[in-house]
Amino acid sequence: MTTVTEAAKRLGLDPHSLEKAELEDLRRDPVLAQQFARRLASIARDLLPGAALSVEDLRDILEVAVQGARAQERIVEGRYLRKRVREQCAYAERYGESFALVVLRLENEPEPGVYSAAVEHVVEKLRRSDMVTLYRRRVAMLLPRIVPAALDPLVARIRQRLDLTAGQPVVERTDTLVYPSELHRDTQSVLDWLEDALRTD
Repeated sequence: MTTVTEAAKRLGLDPHSLEKAELEDLRRDPVLAQQFARRLASIARDLLPGAALSVEDLRDILEVAVQGARAQERIVEGRYLRKRVREQCAYAERYGESFALVVLRLENEPEPGVYSAAVEHVVEKLRRSDMVTLYRRRVAMLLPRIVPAALDPLVARIRQRLDLTAGQPVVERTDTLVYPSELHRDTQSVLDWLEDALRTD
């Protein structure tokens, strides 16, 4: 049976960037469109049996369809992070306790395994309630019950620890969000911010 990757190659598309293809490219080849639709449906049944699909769900399904097994671990972590964010937003709305999200954008990895080791060192210094995840060249952190004034000094220390462990400056940019705030008053705005911050080129 023709796979999504094989069908994509028939059209001269990069299978790892298929989400950038125009819809007309799919419409031009009924075989590609049919195989792609079947692949998405199969993945949807496996990942989300009987569940209504959100925008994030559809993106995850597309990424697994295009990239295969190598994307699944990161997607599972991403889904867990979004679940934690939703829970933390609900907790903040109910009890009035703020939380922070931090996304550190990293330079290209100096050598394999450097960033994984650096993140492990960061985790050792954080609270058990904090969540840290590495996505390609992004380090995402969920910090519950944090005082907003304490966020910048904490982020500065984390950046220093990452640079020290990597043996060179590796943090390209830092994005932070505190919820609730004037800019982010609901859960969806927080999730949208997170998706944008985690997006890689």
